[in-house]
Amino acid sequence: MPRNYQPLPPLSWLEENLELTPDHPCGLRWKTSDRYHDVGEVAGKRYGSSRFYVVSLLGIRYPVHRVVYYLRTGEDPGDADVLHDKRNRERDNRLELKLYRRRTRPAPKYRRRIRNEEGDLVYRDPEMIYDFVQRKRNPEA
Repeated sequence: MPRNYQPLPPLSWLEENLELTPDHPCGLRWKTSDRYHDVGEVAGKRYGSSRFYVVSLLGIRYPVHRVVYYLRTGEDPGDADVLHDKRNRERDNRLELKLYRRRTRPAPKYRRRIRNEEGDLVYRDPEMIYDFVQRKRNPEA
C-alpha cells in the first residue's frame, strides 16, 4: 500500500531551525526558540505507544527519521520510505537510516483485460487509448 508523505520543509529552513545531536535517540535539537520550545531542547517526541518520534514543523507533524535523513544527506526522501536497520529495535535516529524506494508493480492481468469491438476479452496495450465496449447479449439464446 503506498504511503502519502507530506513534503518536507526546505532544507535551508530545517538547517536554520534544527541541528543533529548525538545526545538523544531522537537525533534532533532546536537551534531557535519560540513559545513551544527553547534553544537546545530535543525536537520530537513519541505519542502514546508509537514506535517512532514525531516533530511538528510549520504546523504539520513529520516522522523525525525522515527529517534526520534529509539533514544528514541533503536528499529529500520524497515518497520513498526511510528505514531503520533491523538491529535498531529502539528506532534510534542517531544510527544508520536507509532509503527504500518501492517498486511499482503492473496491474494484475484481470485488471488489464478489456473487450474489443467484437466483444471478446483481450489484454490492454498500455500505449493505446481504448473505448470500453460492452459485450452484447444474444437475445435469441
